[in-house]
Amino acid sequence: MDPSANRNYDFIDGLRGLAILMVLACHSVYAKPPDGLTGRFVLNFAGTLGNGVGLFFTLSGFLISWPFWKRKVNRAESLIPPGYGWRRFWKIYPPLALSVLLLTPCYILWLGDAAGFIHTGIRWLTGLAFLLPVSGKFNPVMWSLVVEIHFYLILPLLFLLTKPLPAKTCVWVVSLFLFGVPVLIQTTTGLAPTFTPEINDPFCTGLSSFCFGVAVAGIDNLKWWNKSWSTIGDAGWCVVLVGLGGRAWFLINPQSHAAFLEHLFSWTFTLGTGCLLCYAADPQNPRARWLCAPWLRWCGIISYEWYLFHQPMIIWSRELFGPAHGDIIKYGFIIAVPLVVSAGFSGLVYRIFSLPILQYGRAKKSARK
Repeated sequence: MDPSANRNYDFIDGLRGLAILMVLACHSVYAKPPDGLTGRFVLNFAGTLGNGVGLFFTLSGFLISWPFWKRKVNRAESLIPPGYGWRRFWKIYPPLALSVLLLTPCYILWLGDAAGFIHTGIRWLTGLAFLLPVSGKFNPVMWSLVVEIHFYLILPLLFLLTKPLPAKTCVWVVSLFLFGVPVLIQTTTGLAPTFTPEINDPFCTGLSSFCFGVAVAGIDNLKWWNKSWSTIGDAGWCVVLVGLGGRAWFLINPQSHAAFLEHLFSWTFTLGTGCLLCYAADPQNPRARWLCAPWLRWCGIISYEWYLFHQPMIIWSRELFGPAHGDIIKYGFIIAVPLVVSAGFSGLVYRIFSLPILQYGRAKKSARK
């Protein structure tokens, strides 16, 4: 496979692989809260791995904004990369539509409520779910797609509005806007992205998670760094762990601490994901090369398809096999079966469905040149 970015940044596929494995671990591990402090911390830590979605957002911020920054730095007449909208469409919509068409009848057979699931499916297929709140019963993980699409729509607008500004100024303006405006709205109104009972991203309040990725992409194109900056990527692992560990500790007894600590640890994790992108300063950094392991890149390459299909299979596995009642072998079986099945199924969907569509979209773009 070619690298996911438009330069020699194949370590980003490894980071995608890490992100999907974090999300899978979060959704797979389940247990009654234990009495011991250590056990509760470990269980909470597994729960915080759902922040892998935040790592996805940071990577999207970098990858999607990178060609915008390239054109901005080169003073291109048009700041929007040719075929931008169609590339996003061919990447996002076909697997999403396939998941809706395959999962809708499964949900109806399992839970009934045909009218409700058909109505929700139509909202996803027509794109209304990206504009209006939609039931979260269908597939809760799809909340992140709403936030992602809002970023795709806002980013070109930000570059058009800041076109008169020099690129060096633009890096700060765009990045601070993505960070500050959503945080301000959340702080003053209490609104934030939700996935239950409805999937909703009011006033694009989820955009702040993309800010560090966008900033690093601008720094990369402006050549503000050198290879030594890749050591920030090494430090990023510690920052990420502090953020996750801090949230797990806070959740043990949230009433005894100020609420701002939860936000502090969440932003510590997000900052850590931005630090990891500093491997772009030197993709040959040994730790960056670890991320290029074929198995990890494979997980990253199929991560979108895996993300769409994994949670329903995990839930169905628990319903089918019932509680483990302390049986470690059965517990492992309940966890392993949906992970293996969803991985194989997602790899197959990518190979015979998503990849040909992506190649078709690239071929159309080449034909128009």
